Amino acid sequence: IDLKDQDVYRNIFHEGKWAGIFQFTNSGAQSFCREAKPESIVDIAAITSIYRPGPLGAGVHNQYVDAKKGHHHVDYPQKIVEKVTRETCGFLIFQEQIALLAHLLGKDISLDEGNKLRKLLTKKGTGEGQKEKDKIYRKFIYGCQQKRMLSSEAEELWSKFEYFSGYGFNKSHAISYSLLSYQCAYLYNYYPAEWMAAFLDKEPEKRKQKAISIAKGAGFEIKQVDVNKSGVEWAVESDTVLIQPLS
Repeated sequence: IDLKDQDVYRNIFHEGKWAGIFQFTNSGAQSFCREAKPESIVDIAAITSIYRPGPLGAGVHNQYVDAKKGHHHVDYPQKIVEKVTRETCGFLIFQEQIALLAHLLGKDISLDEGNKLRKLLTKKGTGEGQKEKDKIYRKFIYGCQQKRMLSSEAEELWSKFEYFSGYGFNKSHAISYSLLSYQCAYLYNYYPAEWMAAFLDKEPEKRKQKAISIAKGAGFEIKQVDVNKSGVEWAVESDTVLIQPLS
């Protein structure tokens, strides 16, 4: 399926059609998504990565929405920083971004060292870990200076590493989950009646009444059980009519 189909993003994620959409059953996540208006898989991944206690507590969700809407110009201190963080509006959201920036900007910092830095930043202490971190820090600042960044800009970026490392999320994990969210949205967009019938069928009994209300709110007519038409599962009579099952 086309992962860049903007009809899917607009009709489902922007309009707020959430029936059975993976990762978006929480009202807070739904509200944040509608504000952020994703236009790509990476956008969905960023939204779901930000919607966690750490980033929310730091107000990253509001800053991200502002940046996404273009309320303020995102200032990139260096082309490499722009290349790595443009897809997340200048924010360090994914753990891989910290590792990659350390590798690309630092002096002789391997990708392995960059990944090690990500782990070291989340730990406190003054032992061997701190010595390793200090060593990578010196190579990072020196490399940034060689690439014509001001010392103050390099220091500020390092501070961001430390700040965001506390809640940076794994990008490969977030992307994989976001693909599932998009697949749900794609099916809902192009096969709404079939999707809604499947949603009603799979929702547990304790949430069934709420699910029926969601379906009615989406414009579907719910027909009562009919011995001539009902089967074991929810059935589709037409594009806007669903039939309750005998089960």
